[in-house]
Formats: sequence, structure tokens, C-alpha cells
Amino acid sequence: MDRREFLKGALTVGLSLALPGCRRTTASGKVRLTYNTFWTGRDAHTSVMDWMYREFRARHPEVELEVVQVAGGAQDNGRKQMAELAAGGGPDILHDTNYEQVHAGYLLDLTPHVEPWRDRFYPEAFQSCVWDGRVYSLPTEYSVVPCIWHMGLLQLVDRPVPQTFEEFMDLGRALKKKGRYLTCSMATFPHAFFCILFGHPDAWEATARQDWESEVYLRAVRPLKQIVDAGFLPENDTEIQRGNAGSLFQNGQIACYMAGAYILRNLITAEGVDPELRNQVDFAPFPEYEGARPIRGFVATRTAINQKLGRDEAKLKAALAFLDLFTSTESAVRFVSDAGSPLGVKVNVTEEMAGPLLYRFLKSREQATSAFVLPNEPGYFDTYVTARAQTDMFASLNEGASARKALSVFAEGMSL
Repeated sequence: MDRREFLKGALTVGLSLALPGCRRTTASGKVRLTYNTFWTGRDAHTSVMDWMYREFRARHPEVELEVVQVAGGAQDNGRKQMAELAAGGGPDILHDTNYEQVHAGYLLDLTPHVEPWRDRFYPEAFQSCVWDGRVYSLPTEYSVVPCIWHMGLLQLVDRPVPQTFEEFMDLGRALKKKGRYLTCSMATFPHAFFCILFGHPDAWEATARQDWESEVYLRAVRPLKQIVDAGFLPENDTEIQRGNAGSLFQNGQIACYMAGAYILRNLITAEGVDPELRNQVDFAPFPEYEGARPIRGFVATRTAINQKLGRDEAKLKAALAFLDLFTSTESAVRFVSDAGSPLGVKVNVTEEMAGPLLYRFLKSREQATSAFVLPNEPGYFDTYVTARAQTDMFASLNEGASARKALSVFAEGMSL
């Protein structure tokens, strides 16, 4: 299905849905503001969001905030949101927005409104919300993506956390002699590929040209080929999914795993996991490769305003006040301390605030030479297209393909 067919279908569905935000005011004369979210129930964000709703209502009694809770997670929220927007409706404040909504003209250009707030955000997180030089959303869930090291395995082979790619490979050789593995492709390669890629200054220009088979992209595949050829991955690597990779890490079979902050509660501190594991992990950027050691940042959620509010001054004022509170330092501190899920807002994190595990995780940023978020103009790295192209590339490496052949598989996937 192409984009035109999708929007046509979304319009058809949207006509059958109630459209939030149609009424400007309530019977009491208050400004009615709608916000949709799938952070509900037992989601780690719920307690902070509930605080924020109470705080907003207390500060703005002239506004009636209606929170539309969407069951089913991000994908269900995205489908519902697109259907409503295509039908001319949708909530006033949109949770988890994407490039398709920008391209279709559904989101309000926030550039003139949020300029005074720019300095509160991490630059790379803020930039991820910019398309064609204009700001269309704000980063409301953001994390660095370091290597998570199983120190029990490193102690087994008497090695420190590797600081360079050469030390990374040396660790792999030592682990192999003990019958353990350095990593598996789904645990590390999706992030490591981009860390190596964007450690080179030419990567940005090649990406802008969508030159997926350029030399700078090939440079990022070659180290992955080295890891595969050295036998540092499990023999059944092609069959290992992301969830299986987590189990291998928990059970001390692989030494390295890369993910955002959410993984701490899903992989390290989850119910049923050996409590001792949290005392056996350390965090660092992917090892230095050819003089660069950037750390990837990942914006998991972007929040925006419906373009129709550009025609309603009162509702726009209320929506901006909501975003101002959402991205305030006060909220950002609570997202770290209560939800364990940072915003894209700069916060002076302390161990008391974050707890020892998240504190050390977030401090890994200080070891990096730079931080980057994948460029999104004009949406080059679609989440699903990129994931599929990378998976096919990694599988081809496991099947014995050369680095250049594997890269051609990636390029074909990115061009579909």
C-alpha cells in the first residue's frame, strides 16, 4: 500500500470516528483542550503524566483538559491519529508524531512559538524535531544508547570495558576461548552501525544524497564484517530476535547489548531477573573507531500541536502552555526520578534523583566525543524501512557476504 492509498483508507475510517477537539469551548465557557496518549495503566510514565495533568489543571482553571487514552500502544495510537487527522479532526495535542504527519500538513509550525525554549533541550534531540528548517514537534522521550556491559563476563576473562575497537575485538577473542560470545547482531549491530557511520564527518552529506552504497557507509559495515568473520556471534545468530538477545545477556552468554534507558526496567531490573545482575553491569559509548566515539541519541516520542489550532488563538495559547509544562525542568526531573524515562530536556542528573543504575547509564554520555540523532530530513530513516534493511544486511553478513555485497542489500532495502 502506498501513502496515497493509506491516507484514502485512513480518511474512510476517520469518518466513522468521533473527532476530538471539534468543540472550542465547554458549556461553562472554558477552553476545551484534547490530548491523546498511549502512556496509560501500568506504563512507567503514567504517574508523572497524572501529576502533569493535575498541575496543568491547577495552573490553568480556564482550560478543560480532556485526556484521550488510546489502548494498544504506539501503533494503534498512530493509526487512530492518522485516521482522525485525515478526516480533518484529531486531538489538539498529538502524542508520538512522525514525518508522515508533517509531510501531510497536519502539524502546526511551532518555530515562532518555541524559540525561547530552544536552549532547554539537548541540541541533537531538538534537531530531530526539525524538518526543512522548521520545528514541528518537541522531544518528549529521549535517551542516549550506550553499550551495556555484562561485567561478570569481562571479569571472567580479566578485561576492562573496551575503549577502542581494537580492545573490543581483543575482548571477543578472550570470550571465544571461554565459550562465550561478544554479542549477537540484534543486540548491538543496529546501533553500532550508526555509531561508526556518524563518527565520520562525510556521513551527513552521503545521507543527504541518500547514497547508501557510498564509501562512508561501507566503512561502517566493515567492522561488523570483522566481528562476524571472527566468530564472535552465536552460531544461530540469524535466528536470534531482540527478545532472545536480552535473555542471552541476562544469562551471561553475551557481553554487550545496546539500547535506550527503557531497557533498564525491561532487561536488568524486571521481575524474575536475577537481582545480582544490576550490580554486574556497566555503561559506555560504543568503542572508539578511527578516532571517533559518538553516542547515539534516540527520540522515542515527539509531541506536537494540531495545525487547526493556528486558527484558534485561545486553544493555541492553552496548547502551548501544556507543552511548556511538559518540557519544563520540573517535569524533566520527574520523568527521570519517577518514570526512569528522560525527556529531551537538559537536566543536571544526580544519583539521588535517578538512582545508581540510571545515573551511571545517563553519565555514559560524558565519555563520548559527540552525540547524534539520525537525520530526519526528509524522513530518510523511516523506522520500519530502516529496521528491515538493516536486518537483511546483517543476515547477509552471517551468510558470508562481503561488506560491499551486504551494503548493497541494505541499499536495496532503503530504496523500496
